[in-house]
Amino acid sequence: MRDRALCVHGHFYQPPRENPWTGRIDREPSAAPWPNWNERIADECYAPNTAAEVRGAGGESQRRNNFASISFNVGPTLMAWLAEERPALHRAIVEADSAGAGRFGGHEGAIAQVHDHLIMPLANARDRSTQVRWGLADFRHRFGRAAEGMWLAETAVDVPTLEALAAEGVRFTILAPHQAARIREPDGSWTLAGTAGGLDTGRGYRQALPSGREITLFFYDGDVAHGIAFDGLLHDGAELARRLEATALAGEAPRLGHVATDGESYGHHHAHGEMALAWALDAIERGGRVTPTTYGAWLAAHPSVAEVQCAEGTSWSCAHGVRRWAGGCDCGTGGAGWDYGWRAPLRRALDDFRDDLARRYEAEAGSLLHDPWAARDDYAELRLGSEQVVEAWWHRHLRPRADRAEAVHWLDMQGAALRMFTSCGWFFDDPAGLETRQVLRYAGRALDLAGGVDEGGEPGPEADPLLEALAGVRSNRSEDWNAADELRRILREDRPRVGVSRSAR
Repeated sequence: MRDRALCVHGHFYQPPRENPWTGRIDREPSAAPWPNWNERIADECYAPNTAAEVRGAGGESQRRNNFASISFNVGPTLMAWLAEERPALHRAIVEADSAGAGRFGGHEGAIAQVHDHLIMPLANARDRSTQVRWGLADFRHRFGRAAEGMWLAETAVDVPTLEALAAEGVRFTILAPHQAARIREPDGSWTLAGTAGGLDTGRGYRQALPSGREITLFFYDGDVAHGIAFDGLLHDGAELARRLEATALAGEAPRLGHVATDGESYGHHHAHGEMALAWALDAIERGGRVTPTTYGAWLAAHPSVAEVQCAEGTSWSCAHGVRRWAGGCDCGTGGAGWDYGWRAPLRRALDDFRDDLARRYEAEAGSLLHDPWAARDDYAELRLGSEQVVEAWWHRHLRPRADRAEAVHWLDMQGAALRMFTSCGWFFDDPAGLETRQVLRYAGRALDLAGGVDEGGEPGPEADPLLEALAGVRSNRSEDWNAADELRRILREDRPRVGVSRSAR
């Protein structure tokens, strides 16, 4: 490998959109003329990136699968939808990863993602562990190998989160440059890593952890990433190539130039962005001054020696750390003058509800499973595994003569409890929007599976604390809207009238 290398990372993700009772996505009018946002973004971004057109100066053109030339993660909920609704597209992404093995010395481009896109510093230790294990299991199922790295939702990080990754063998993750707090050269002293400090984004850094483990952190080039995402850099493939190449040619060798953005930048947020990326990658490869690589390949050739301490409780999309998902800041997407005070009561309501569900799960699943929490950690194997793997799972976790369907019922309740923390529920400006209503649907599904809803869709007394807390989650758009009433509507209208499914879906 040459000592001047480039890695472009794309974070491809959509939150789960399915009706949690039916497993199907209901029509989403805001995505029109497509039936839902998954279909729309698949056509605007995911599919085009598997066959991006590169036009030559003489008018000739070729197609290239961008996924084969970059580092990327695709969220497990999105990959599950692709596998069912767009199997050829799912296959093209997986095959692109396999093709990368030959190009990058056995270090393919795909990395894993925490399963349900939770903000990990706001999760409890048990949920952090499950999210990592489910994400890694889903990755093994789809890509046929262990993941070297893992993407954190919104790159939100703290030391317990890094411990959860390292405990499962994850070697690296990717962060924004402002998420480095202090750095230290070998045998040197700690120095600040901010703008006035000495952070060099052109290499990886080792973070030592209290457990004695360590993990490598890569801090992407923030200026170029911002240019791709927000400043129109995808309007010109030649300029994109120049800026990307410059990140690898700056400073002293060896150097890794690398950027990370939402993968949807390439085609959805910016029309034809996949063409700009393909043109730039093609030009860089033909130029030969910089070698395309992946994080795993770079780390194998250039083990990290300098140390870092991450800035705990930070993320890439909130200037206030992780308060966008906990409450107490005004980060939004453009609702001028709007009140963001709804975020904190939503977080408190669902945190308390999660704890209530945990107690119910222990009481009910404890009579069915040897260790209910260990079984939850391994639940991805039951949902995704072969017949042999599934039978081994039951042998390992199920108590003698316990009912399998009953065990799945309570495990599904926990699945819904985790999905109600999908980060998108807090990201946007108003709780009456599609994303927050979706996390409320998962809360309703969990309540239903816990036995807190009658056959007519009316919540029972067990739901009173949750509904009381959700009443404080109010919309900026309508004085009459609150999350408690929305949950009642969901239970009346979105929940099928055929009883509660005990399917693992």
